[in-house]
Amino acid sequence: MPFERRLTLDASAAEYVIDVANVVREPALGGERPADLGRLAGLLEALAEFTRDPAVQVYAITDRSLLTDGRLTHEERQRLEGWYLDGLLEVLPRADDRILELADALELRVVSADNFLDFHRAYPWIPGDRDHFLRPFLRPDGVIGVRPRIMPVPAEWQVSRKEEEGLLLEAGVLRRWDRSAHRAVLSRDWRCPEAGCPLFGAGDRPNTALPRRRKSQVLCPTHGLPLTDAGPRPRRAQVKVVMDGTVRGRFMVTAGEPLAVGRAPADGGVVLGTWIDDTAVDSVSRTHVVLSYDGTGLSVVDERSANGTRVRRRRPAGDQVVPLPHGELWHLRQGDSIVLHDRLELLPSGRQFVFEEDPADGTVGPRAGAEAAGPTMMAVPWPPTPDGTGHGDG
Repeated sequence: MPFERRLTLDASAAEYVIDVANVVREPALGGERPADLGRLAGLLEALAEFTRDPAVQVYAITDRSLLTDGRLTHEERQRLEGWYLDGLLEVLPRADDRILELADALELRVVSADNFLDFHRAYPWIPGDRDHFLRPFLRPDGVIGVRPRIMPVPAEWQVSRKEEEGLLLEAGVLRRWDRSAHRAVLSRDWRCPEAGCPLFGAGDRPNTALPRRRKSQVLCPTHGLPLTDAGPRPRRAQVKVVMDGTVRGRFMVTAGEPLAVGRAPADGGVVLGTWIDDTAVDSVSRTHVVLSYDGTGLSVVDERSANGTRVRRRRPAGDQVVPLPHGELWHLRQGDSIVLHDRLELLPSGRQFVFEEDPADGTVGPRAGAEAAGPTMMAVPWPPTPDGTGHGDG
């Protein structure tokens, strides 16, 4: 049967919801082109075999960008447009949230290779789920198949990074098939021609708002006007203050400007005493650690704390907690956190370019000697050293 007959936007008739763009743009499903509508046809045949129902009905959703994806043929784009006009395909600026809404509200099973990391906070049932998701795969005979999947339980930095990617996609700054082009926009400081623009109007400090990109133009999201490039942005890293598993505050570390962190450090350091309770305060030194950032990764050194510092290294087999000797510089890797007290850790964000508040639990505390964690730029954590230890020689 023509595979279009399996498409429906009748939620009461559909048994599965398909992330069409994810399937069409997945080279691992076969074909020579980076985007190929034939993968969707193969997937629908696989679902019919999996369910033993030749007329299986699926709710198909796609990102709007797929309809203009130049890697598809003209005929394929016309076919997608026809399905949309005929009420067989739901088209949204970004489809992920709608896909999960249908899975959550109607208990439809989702067919996608996406891990939906940016929605794990909104839908806390996703991590470890065994019931709602299927993954398409290419069988040894070259035919697409489908099988149940167990959703991963990701680390915090992975969730934060994926959430940021979602923001950039919505703003048009990031394109899934051109993942490096956004750096040209996000690494620059922008100014709006509209006097008094609340997002891009201040000339005495770098802006922290997320611009929008439409084709080749970088636009102010408030006024819709083209922005002027005012030069490079200073690079800064975001660090979360986590107590008893809850984010109590955030602060920034600027490249080339070491930052003292402790109970009450002098000279403009981060005052943790304003965020944590008396029990933890008693175990944190006045200046406990000093963080530094070189534009690519964070480092930490314990210069003179009374009760010591540890680094938690998260590994699949279990966490490793390593004591940090006084005076030794440690280059933090993805997933590492700085343990100041059994109940208190400093956790680097996984975001590369942070323009909106990280929606973790907890709230941002007061400004206390360092900038509160307003929107800013974030770079990837330091890569492993050649010996694999992740720390230097001091």
